[in-house]
Amino acid sequence: MKDEIYISEKKLAKLAKRLSKTFTINEEEAMEVIYEEWDLVETLFHAHTKVKAVHSHLIDEINYTYRIA
Repeated sequence: MKDEIYISEKKLAKLAKRLSKTFTINEEEAMEVIYEEWDLVETLFHAHTKVKAVHSHLIDEINYTYRIA
């Protein structure tokens, strides 16, 4: 069984675009957030595969972790 998952640049770009709209930051800053939370992002893509679902769960986790909302 293969535990490694390949996350395409296209999916990362879509996720960054969604994050930038959610947090009203630019896409470069959104990519920094993605790479800071890389283990979580990788786990979420492994579980959900769809950018929309990953975005939703990532926002929930970030909000919980940093107590933003």
